[in-house]
Order: sequence, then structure tokens, then C-alpha cells
Amino acid sequence: MSLIIREGTREDAAAAYGLIEALASHENSAADLKIDAVGFEKAAFSSPAKIGFMVAELEGAIVGVTTWVPRFHIWNNSNIFQLDDLYVSPTARGHGVGSKLLMELGAKAKAEDAGVKWEVMAENEGAIRLYKRIGARVSEKGVCWWPPEAIPG
Repeated sequence: MSLIIREGTREDAAAAYGLIEALASHENSAADLKIDAVGFEKAAFSSPAKIGFMVAELEGAIVGVTTWVPRFHIWNNSNIFQLDDLYVSPTARGHGVGSKLLMELGAKAKAEDAGVKWEVMAENEGAIRLYKRIGARVSEKGVCWWPPEAIPG
């Protein structure tokens, strides 16, 4: 199994957007997805970029994506990566792809002395276990905070 986690490129944008569409459909939220593939590419590659994304490539196919928005967090008086999407195609699940995407995002954030913040639905118990296992704090509101000092590496 050849798994590569890397920053997304302009050539990856359409495939990454397709995975975001699949996530929206999986969450019964397709009608709430207002960005299209062209808008996604523009947001990722504008100057400055509005979003960042990484892809997981398994045996040459894009099977996972994570997207984030870099921003300033007032309460922490620090820069953070606001994780927006983390999705792995059903056929690639069970190989640690989601964990590896998260760890790469964490490493990137830590290199920039930023934490990672995101939300999780309370019923997503498997994800919550994963987030706690990597050192993120999960609040009762479903907000996850992974400060730079808790990110391995």
C-alpha cells in the first residue's frame, strides 16, 4: 500500500472538491455546500490563499482530503488552523488515512506555531476517540483544540 499525504496542488483541486461533495452528501448537507469546484480552486490558490488543503493519495488515486482556514484566534491570542473538512472515501477507510491526514496537518500547524481547532458531532464516537488519542481536547460542545505543544513531533 503506497500512501502519500501531501499539500494539494492546482491539479488536485477537482478531486479534492469531489471528496468535499461526497462528505456533504454523506452528512445529508449537499444543499448547504455553496462553493463549486471553480470557487474551491480560486480560494485555495488566490494570493493570499483563503484556504489550505492536503490530499491523501493511495496507489495513485486521491482518496482523502483535509481543508482548513488559517486565522487568528482571539481567545488564545495566536494563529490557528480552523479545520473545515476531513474526509476519506469509503473504499480507503481502515488504513489510517484520516489519522495520517490529521497528523500532517498538525505537523504543518506546529511548524507555524499554530494550533488546530475543529468541531465534531457528539455521535461521532470513533472520531472523538481518535482525536483524544492524538492529544486533542474535546469539549462538551464538540469543539476540539489541539494546541501546538500537544502535537507530536
